[in-house]
Amino acid sequence: MDILIVKLGALGDIINTLPLAIQLKQHFKAQIHWITAPLSYPLLAGHPDIDQAILFDRNKSGVAIRSLLRRIRSQQFDLVLDLQRTMKSGLICTAARGKRKIGFDKGRCKEMTWLLPFERIPAGDPHAHMVDQYLDFARYLGIPAGKVQWHIQSGGHKVQGLPRRYVVLNIGATKPANRWTVQGFADLAMMIRKQCGMPCVLTGGPEDVPMASQIVEQPPDSNIINLVGKTSLLELVDLLKDAIMVVTCDTGPMHLAVALGKNVVALFGPSDHRRTGPYRGKVIRAKVDCIPCNRRSCRKPICMSGIRAEDVFPVLKKYRVLSEIDEPEVNEIDDKF
Repeated sequence: MDILIVKLGALGDIINTLPLAIQLKQHFKAQIHWITAPLSYPLLAGHPDIDQAILFDRNKSGVAIRSLLRRIRSQQFDLVLDLQRTMKSGLICTAARGKRKIGFDKGRCKEMTWLLPFERIPAGDPHAHMVDQYLDFARYLGIPAGKVQWHIQSGGHKVQGLPRRYVVLNIGATKPANRWTVQGFADLAMMIRKQCGMPCVLTGGPEDVPMASQIVEQPPDSNIINLVGKTSLLELVDLLKDAIMVVTCDTGPMHLAVALGKNVVALFGPSDHRRTGPYRGKVIRAKVDCIPCNRRSCRKPICMSGIRAEDVFPVLKKYRVLSEIDEPEVNEIDDKF
């Protein structure tokens, strides 16, 4: 069986879709073909359960797009799955040659893609975690519920010069409203250094470089290792895999850390953590009345600034991989397992 998955989204979306792809491959002994965007392509190109990663770069010329369409028209697929729910992905699925084309139910579609002539899975809870929403396709296809797995490979892309034990502080977030504060990260790094004798490694994208510089300047003796904007995606995989734990905002590397089996503490503000939070891990939220608002930006993001380093550090201790210390009072903490 040949299955074509159309999922062009950001890194977190790709990672949350992997458990479905793995179940499809295992149950149907299928060949999995996946159309994806450039950022996530390296992860899928080397994945043991993805037989063919097909690059879709919307910034390329029309020639490249026509080449993609010829490629998916040259093969007959048994199943074509539109997991992106946008008009772009819907039109790609429409162009592909497939015996069955399946998409989300009307209530979970975007951009009126429910009008496209696909099979529709039964209506589901739009607030359920996205991993489970994608697995609704497996249930619709008669696949028994199984273990959620990601099978992300690590090794061969290690960053040199790192200490044996370290905590990753992932400071980036695509949506500005999802970012924690410079002072929060700086204070947390200082606590981890002073009370646990362990350095912190900062990670993030090129757009996070200015914030990283401010964090490093705050505590003069916190021994922060700044790798923001300095790692490839595959280097980030190895970096996270070797970390003791990962503290992160709502962003793709959060889902990557979960998939790698790490101890994850996620700092959440405007987003709904039930839907896009860490599938396994702990979530910390400030006690404010305006969340979740799902805003991309906010002039006064009190939901994030209201989280203190003093709230976060005791949660790290609960994983029992840091030194034992006295536990101060904390704000509202939502443990999600």
